[in-house]
Amino acid sequence: MVRIFSIIILSLSILLFPPATLAVISNNSVPGDATYPLKRGLEDMIFAVASINPTTKAWFAAARSDRRFKELGVLITRGKKVGETLNELVEQTQIAADQISQVDDQSQKEKLVQQLSQSIQKYDQALQRFSPTTSSQPPASQPTITVTPLPQSQNPPKLTKPSSTAAPIPRPSLRPISTPTPAPPELVTQPPQPTVTPAPSQTVIPSIRPNTIPVPHRDEEDYRKKEKEIEEARKRLEEIKNRLEEKQRKQEEDHRDKQENQPKFQEYKKQPKPEKREDSEEVEVKKGNRRSKD
Repeated sequence: MVRIFSIIILSLSILLFPPATLAVISNNSVPGDATYPLKRGLEDMIFAVASINPTTKAWFAAARSDRRFKELGVLITRGKKVGETLNELVEQTQIAADQISQVDDQSQKEKLVQQLSQSIQKYDQALQRFSPTTSSQPPASQPTITVTPLPQSQNPPKLTKPSSTAAPIPRPSLRPISTPTPAPPELVTQPPQPTVTPAPSQTVIPSIRPNTIPVPHRDEEDYRKKEKEIEEARKRLEEIKNRLEEKQRKQEEDHRDKQENQPKFQEYKKQPKPEKREDSEEVEVKKGNRRSKD
């Protein structure tokens, strides 16, 4: 029952509040997703509403920088191109710095400057980790290994078993009475045939020959391009941070000087003005004019 009620509430919320539902769906989208244009459109609407107050406008501009940074991390994790998102991160951070400089409240302004400086430092540390020079290097070109077989003989020797020496077999001789005894036949021993030793089997000796033509990695160009883009973004963010802090430091010094000089100005205003003294000649001229009138 509770599950059915939850489904009904969810369905009604989708039907009655489509902007809120779409905002939730597109909140985690990144460049390239179908709902990303909707996310940017909602951001523009909220930024227009927040522009009524300079403080809220500056705060939301800094929040948009954080959103661009999160999108950048997702794209790097997915192995996507990040050049455009890096430029948007730097541009949005510059917009946030400009909006903060227009805040009149010094306490709020100082707080916003500190928050944005910390965010830029966080961006720089993360970009340093994301940089290909510190994450993963492309595989270097390896020398090619070629296998060179040994030269084969044209007529390989055949293996034959050694033959055994034939032993003499004595045969009995018959002595006829009437005939003379013949001489016994001479036993002929066959000379031993030479044995052929087996030749060793053919072995393959690999020889390492360095490749004279370097084979570039297929992702080496993207690797170098991403490294350059990240380093350029880090440099621009550091410049924004330094300019923002320097401007805030000068404004604080000017404000401090005004506060120090204000009591002196108040004391100067309280001092009595000196009376104007007239010369004796001017007094005599005025008296003569009065007498002539009388």
